[in-house]
Amino acid sequence: MIIREIKEDEIEQLTELYFHYTKKENLPEIPKEKIRSIWNEIQKNPCVHYFVLESENRIAASCILSTTPSFIRGGSAYGVIEHVVTDSKFRKRGFAKELLTYSLEYAWNQGCTEVMLLSGFNDTGAHRIYEKLGFDRHERIGFIKFKP
Repeated sequence: MIIREIKEDEIEQLTELYFHYTKKENLPEIPKEKIRSIWNEIQKNPCVHYFVLESENRIAASCILSTTPSFIRGGSAYGVIEHVVTDSKFRKRGFAKELLTYSLEYAWNQGCTEVMLLSGFNDTGAHRIYEKLGFDRHERIGFIKFKP
């Protein structure tokens, strides 16, 4: 198992992995030109990190860590982890825990004093993993609004 940032030639594997995240949120399909544009934006932004866990010579899990500089808590940054996903063939092996542990350590090393994570309301299996890693569902309330 290797955890690292994604490489450009693995973007297609990543988009396939996202079908294990939720099919509903992967529609409509993204045109190749748009994928290239998104990749270029990611490459320009030093605060966005797409981490992947590689196993058996393929991407088995992934998440995004975004870090943001802030003027509170003494000028410390904060992090947000999103789109945590493990290929269904690789679940129950501790990959999400390893990937998140790596991402948290990376955030702490970048000067973040807190890391936030959103999760689907009914994804209780993932919630157990997050709580075992020390995420506290009672510390704050998360809100989300989608574009109409």
